[in-house]
Amino acid sequence: MRHRVKKIKFSNGIDANRARVRKLAVNFFLKGKLTTTLSKAKAIKPVIERLIEKMKIRTEANVNYLKQKLDNKEVIEMAYKDISPIIAKINGGYVRVVKLGQRESDGAEVGRIEWVYPIIKQKQI
Repeated sequence: MRHRVKKIKFSNGIDANRARVRKLAVNFFLKGKLTTTLSKAKAIKPVIERLIEKMKIRTEANVNYLKQKLDNKEVIEMAYKDISPIIAKINGGYVRVVKLGQRESDGAEVGRIEWVYPIIKQKQI
């Protein structure tokens, strides 16, 4: 039995699902918010929460985990420089999904995933 095991399932297969999750997570961390279909937003939320937990403390194991899951140096540097100081003392509930209604073109439910606490990026010199 697979009690309490939540899988992200879309119709393209496991490799395409992993690539989609990676792409959505990287775009969320780079832009600070992400507007997509509601099912994708709900699927990406626990993944982002897990990644944020690894961003709290900089250890070699956590950096390797982020490299494996995100594969983007810019996001990893930003994680420990910008995100880590703000969320260090917060336990869970880092992001939220806001329902935006239906899309005009195809009628799909649209949602936006965003930070609960404002994250301010430092300018690069």
